[in-house]
Amino acid sequence: MNIRDFEYFNALGDLLSFTQVANQFNVSQPTISYAIKRLEQYYGCDLIKREASHRSILLTNEGAILKVHIENILNEFITVERAIEHSKKNKIHIGFPPIIRSRIFSQLLNERGALSFIANFHLVSGGSNKLLAQLLSGRLDFSLIGSVTPLQHPDLSVKLIQQQEFFIFVSKDNPLAKKNEISFEETLDYPFILLEEGNTHMKAFQKLNEKYKKKAQILFYFSDVQTIGQLVKSNIGITLMTDFPYFQDIEGLIKIPLVPQDKEIFYIQYAFLKQAVLSDDLSKLINILDKIASNNQLKY
Repeated sequence: MNIRDFEYFNALGDLLSFTQVANQFNVSQPTISYAIKRLEQYYGCDLIKREASHRSILLTNEGAILKVHIENILNEFITVERAIEHSKKNKIHIGFPPIIRSRIFSQLLNERGALSFIANFHLVSGGSNKLLAQLLSGRLDFSLIGSVTPLQHPDLSVKLIQQQEFFIFVSKDNPLAKKNEISFEETLDYPFILLEEGNTHMKAFQKLNEKYKKKAQILFYFSDVQTIGQLVKSNIGITLMTDFPYFQDIEGLIKIPLVPQDKEIFYIQYAFLKQAVLSDDLSKLINILDKIASNNQLKY
């Protein structure tokens, strides 16, 4: 029994055809048959059964059990291979969502000596959903992740760094600009300009929009907050955003808190696989992030 036998059996459980599995791996059909026999001999039971027509196969109950566990085993092998490859190249892959990078990176660089080891990291940009998937698959060694609820996952070590309130931003010329606080329902007469799908901000918007029966109008999606800020300033639309540093520099933008019943919170946390072996540089980064979390005192 070897890892290739597991790969053959996993594919057979999906395709239910020896011929298709042989074609997928570019091997002979007997190669697949011998692999399955080795597994059956090892576990002492039948893992597959043929239908009466012999044109297709089914997994036995024991085969179905093995299939579930093999998927996890193969995923773990892939994660290990990627982690070792990163270590051999002495390059740590770190996920940094653009929204979070603008908040956290300046604080990192203020720390003495941080630049010397941060330069050794390979920074990967993307939405939090994409980065979380890459972290779980081993493509990333560590990631900062945003979410609208605190992140929890049985395979991850997670630490909350900051939490920020979402606001409605409008132009000073928008009638809503006179409000001290606002309900999401009051925004429904105005078109929204939003960050693209995959960003945590979009999840916050979707939660509020679901609450009000999807009545919000969406005018544009953009990948960068600079464009959104300028369009909102020009009173083309409004947006739902955290107190993004860039927005603080735009004159003519008004930030309005949501009423308590509509408040949404942006959670910023870091995460890494529980079984990860942390390099010295990554441990230094975690220490700095822990210090930032302590200084922020998690207030919003």
